Amino acid sequence: MHTASLSPYFIDRVSHVREDNVWIQAQLHGATARLIAVHQSSVLCHNHDHRRPCFLSHAQATAAPETLVFLGQVDGIAYFTLSIQTSKDADQLCRTHQANFQAYAASAPMLESEYCELLSLACFSSYWHSRHHFCGSCSSATKMSSAGHMRVCTSTNCAQQYFPSMDPAVIVLIEHADKCLLGRQAHWPEAMYSTLAGFVEPGETIEAAVAREVNEEVGIQVEGIRYHSSQAWLFPNSLMLGFNAKATNSELHLDANEIESAAWFTRDQIRATPQMLPNQKSISYALIQDWLHR
Repeated sequence: MHTASLSPYFIDRVSHVREDNVWIQAQLHGATARLIAVHQSSVLCHNHDHRRPCFLSHAQATAAPETLVFLGQVDGIAYFTLSIQTSKDADQLCRTHQANFQAYAASAPMLESEYCELLSLACFSSYWHSRHHFCGSCSSATKMSSAGHMRVCTSTNCAQQYFPSMDPAVIVLIEHADKCLLGRQAHWPEAMYSTLAGFVEPGETIEAAVAREVNEEVGIQVEGIRYHSSQAWLFPNSLMLGFNAKATNSELHLDANEIESAAWFTRDQIRATPQMLPNQKSISYALIQDWLHR
């Protein structure tokens, strides 16, 4: 099987030292530390090369502790998310560093591959913290803990702990008679097609979710469901679980609320129109490429 690399850059999460504030501070103030500035799910990138994030040192950023999250290390270099709270601060950073904030969801396909996992994680951490300032049990304020990998309710009578989480979703390449099934949603770029996907519902196995989503979207039954690979798709907080499956029939009945169109494609059709394929860094692209190379 020709499996595309979905996570080419290894982040050492060093989770065993997250509670060691002395160590975390030493990393933050170290000469090689890199801060990834995020504002409203956009990443600070160089004006002269939008593919390259503009990494900051701690000395280059006026950062309150509540805006910093330790992401981990890559080749011994410590990386942190720096959440920019206001448009005024964002504009100031852009002017100072000759940079601009790029919407990560739109710019991810153009970024150098080694940065994608880091920037995706940075955007996710900023997004998650921005939505957990208050306790869901007692409404008291929460505070950051464990180097940003937990929030704790400040009420001593509650002290509820909150941890970042992702929503599981399934994505599947379906085969039938030497063709694969691809679909598209109305808001996608014109003529782009992708594999079918949907979220796992509470109390549902991932295999059941595959069968249900396919039946709901295109009205067919599947069998031979096999796990392929996974990808953290943090736009803003999904974990994509990839599968292959075989359709028991080829007649499609589309749910217009879920999908604009769908069709069966041969390998030659896809190879002749590569522009129809999704983001090359996506698990959908990897599923299709593996099928093309069989």
